[in-house]
Amino acid sequence: MIRLKLTTDTVGPVRRGHPWVYTSGLAEPNELPAPGTPVQLLDGRDKPLAFGLADDGPIAVRVLERHPESVSDLVHRRILSAMKLRPQVLPPDTDAYRVVNAAGDGLPGLVVDRYGSVAVVRVYGACWVPHLDDVAHALATLEGIDTVLRRRGVRRVDGQDGVDLLHGKEPEEPLVVREGGVRFLARPSTGQKTGLFLDQRDNRIQIARASTDARVVNLFGYTGGFSVHAAMQGAAQVLTVDQSAPALEDAKENFRLNGLDPSAHGFIAADVFQWSPDGAADIVISDPPSLTRSQKSDEPARGAYRDLATRTATMVRPGGLLATASCTARLSWDRWEEAVREGMAKAGRW
Repeated sequence: MIRLKLTTDTVGPVRRGHPWVYTSGLAEPNELPAPGTPVQLLDGRDKPLAFGLADDGPIAVRVLERHPESVSDLVHRRILSAMKLRPQVLPPDTDAYRVVNAAGDGLPGLVVDRYGSVAVVRVYGACWVPHLDDVAHALATLEGIDTVLRRRGVRRVDGQDGVDLLHGKEPEEPLVVREGGVRFLARPSTGQKTGLFLDQRDNRIQIARASTDARVVNLFGYTGGFSVHAAMQGAAQVLTVDQSAPALEDAKENFRLNGLDPSAHGFIAADVFQWSPDGAADIVISDPPSLTRSQKSDEPARGAYRDLATRTATMVRPGGLLATASCTARLSWDRWEEAVREGMAKAGRW
């Protein structure tokens, strides 16, 4: 096995369990092998410290374990372990959820989402590409998984969009999946991310509890995840706003799948930054896409979220609820919250 020595200041974080090593953390960074190659990491005294997979780009090694073992065995064990943990956190009657959450499940750079009988793999490190057969084999052993897809679209790794079939047969789309008993269409091959925004599940359920008899506006609503949950809890009216007309058609179908009449609500194809509702709402949900791609400063992101908060705060009645989110990794939680508070204050809201 290829052995790589770490710099002195990198030894401590790896020893404490940090899941990757940057190129700058290698004593001799020019000796890095091909992505996916198993490597052993050494401290300054050449003592074995950890085991992982060589990667490319800023991250040189994805750390997997303290001691070397078969990558196939490790992947199989970690995926089974992750799957066993899910029933503890999932609401009843749910078959759409994240099975493998990258470093959180001991497989840094690897994400797997489940949509019924379909598992969708996404790799954020080239180190996993040579090991996709092992990943697919492990997923195929899980109860209820008939198909394993790889969803491309991570620019640094894939360089292209599309889907690869890793196991089973091509699924017919759209699929119908369940989240806390609520039914949704999912398009693993063409939808956003791996098909749905699964990370907002708990927020959708929580906000629904406050939606009874409320007038709700769901901005950047996509296929209406928040909207359907709110309507199921008895919202008086839900307006779903998104630029994508096809996404809004799926949103209407999601209403029908759950016995809701779309005509009792509103579906508006519009640019959220140009649209305003007629009258204030009880609840406004604002879950925008990433608002900056800047890697040099978080100021563009702060400004964008501040302006958006100013705009959305004016849509909420006094005493109402603004539920807002960020998926811009460049902006820290504290800086994002600060921007939102500044934007709300500019709108004259506490």
